[in-house]
Amino acid sequence: MTRLINILILILSFSATHVLAEEVDFKVSAPNRVQVGERFRLTYQINADVDEFNPPTLADFRILSGPSRGQNSSIQIINGKVTQNINISYTYILAANKEGELIIDEASAKVKGKHYKTEARKILVNKAKTNNAQNSSSNNTAANGELKANDVYIKAFINKKNIYLGEQIIVHYRIYTKVPVSNLSIDQFSSFKGFWSVDLMDNNGGNLKQRTEVINGEEYIVADLKKSALFPQKTGQLEIDPMSLSCVAQVQTSKKKVSSNDPFFDSFFNDPFFSNQFRNVEKTLVSNKLVVHVKDLPMTGKPNFFSGAVGQFSLGSNIDHKEIMANDAINIKYTISGSGNVDLIPDLTIDFPADFEVYDPKISTKTRKTNDGISGYKTFEYTIIPRSAGEYEIPSVSFSYFDPIKKQFKILNSDSYEIKVNKSTNNNNQNISYGANTKEDIRYIGKDIRYLFLMPYTLEPFEHFFFGSNLFFILLISPLILMFIIVILWRKEKKRRGDTSFMKNKNATKVAKKRLKKAHDFLKAHQEADFYNETGQALWGYVSDKFNIPLSELSSDTVSDNLSSKGVLEEVVHEFVDTLNNCEFARFAPGDKDSMMERVYQQGIAVISKIEDQLK
Repeated sequence: MTRLINILILILSFSATHVLAEEVDFKVSAPNRVQVGERFRLTYQINADVDEFNPPTLADFRILSGPSRGQNSSIQIINGKVTQNINISYTYILAANKEGELIIDEASAKVKGKHYKTEARKILVNKAKTNNAQNSSSNNTAANGELKANDVYIKAFINKKNIYLGEQIIVHYRIYTKVPVSNLSIDQFSSFKGFWSVDLMDNNGGNLKQRTEVINGEEYIVADLKKSALFPQKTGQLEIDPMSLSCVAQVQTSKKKVSSNDPFFDSFFNDPFFSNQFRNVEKTLVSNKLVVHVKDLPMTGKPNFFSGAVGQFSLGSNIDHKEIMANDAINIKYTISGSGNVDLIPDLTIDFPADFEVYDPKISTKTRKTNDGISGYKTFEYTIIPRSAGEYEIPSVSFSYFDPIKKQFKILNSDSYEIKVNKSTNNNNQNISYGANTKEDIRYIGKDIRYLFLMPYTLEPFEHFFFGSNLFFILLISPLILMFIIVILWRKEKKRRGDTSFMKNKNATKVAKKRLKKAHDFLKAHQEADFYNETGQALWGYVSDKFNIPLSELSSDTVSDNLSSKGVLEEVVHEFVDTLNNCEFARFAPGDKDSMMERVYQQGIAVISKIEDQLK
């Protein structure tokens, strides 16, 4: 059915000939008269979609909550005409800080690119009444259906207002109500500036423990909202800011009374659509402000070793062995317990004998949270190892604290212990290291660590150490030198390979022999023309590559001249020229062709070998 109605509205909206649009109306509402500290509501309303809302400056007021944005819209269809109404609100909960005529500046909003402003609002703030201790609302009447001043409020308590520096105090916040309340939400809670704080309350799943109290002849349901232990960290007058809380209270609008045993639950509310006996009222509660005077600790009787502990404490100690062998471990524990800031107790100062090896203590802290504040204990567990035989004394440890109840400094002393250390009969004990706080953590380290022996032992070099020697440094830098040499050779080789003439000269013999080998294959195959052609190219190519002479400039004369200039013997030069001529004319000579090719082949190999020998 709902879906059908939505479709019908959509169709009518498209078929309507005109849609009525109201002009933008931006207005502000607030009471004309309030009292100092009284909570009141400041609301801005506009009948259009807002692109941007710019609130006013509220320097003379304390913002308890907000701005909270609300929106509702409706559509009316009359004679085919569709009218859409939109209402957007921004709500603040404020409290005035001073008397006089205070002005709330204008606020602005941006709607579809246009800016709209409200009027400035004047509020007359009167002096607060002395009996308004519970921060009641501006409506203090007892009219039927209205929330009275003392129906619901919160209050802050502190057990001491004049304390010493570091002294523990307890602050707690309670809610008092005669009407059912729900949706409790803390809007603002003190940060306890100048204090070190510890929360003393468990959450308990969000459920508050309730009890009944009779105040001025009226019965209230009371619950603790917050409870903390505070330790002042500086002197002077310290303020604890008020706590702000929002809730929904249910007030009766008819004489018929409906009672409930538990006001802190959500299911007691009756839906206003079905019943008009009760009305839900949103309420913001603000507690009173607390002021604490903190004075410095007295100088009279203050010990030199006082470390700042304030409270009531006791000191105890115990030791596991009083007679042991040298190099065995002893565990000694000191415990400071009591009421106060146990976490801030500093480390103890203990003068152990010089022959004792002392490891850092294992420190553990355990605190307890009670209604009276913070208490607990802190332990210091030491592992000590006597290295020499003899009788030693572990002196008494002193601890000082200030007792704020008796207003004087107290000094506590632990027991002193006489330790008898016998000479160790096990030489292997010198190879045991106690690297932790308990004997279970002792480990054997063999020859890795040896304890120092006293003179008159003579010192001798044990062995030659490779580390730091000349060979060590040579091997250390040798990879760098080797890499440097490789880079130089690689660049040189690259340069040589880029020289075409050099490479031809270098590979001339190799190329010639390769051609002669191919000519020999033609010889075996009795391919006369291919044989002489390959042999001629081998000889002429050899001279061209060896002496960097273009093939087009080669002749018998140029070959003779270049060979002679290189110091080749005259007979070898003539032999090379004859071989070239034989290669040219042997193919046309009569006789055995195979024997002629064999002779030319052998002459070519022989003459190239002779020239290579002459050029070396």
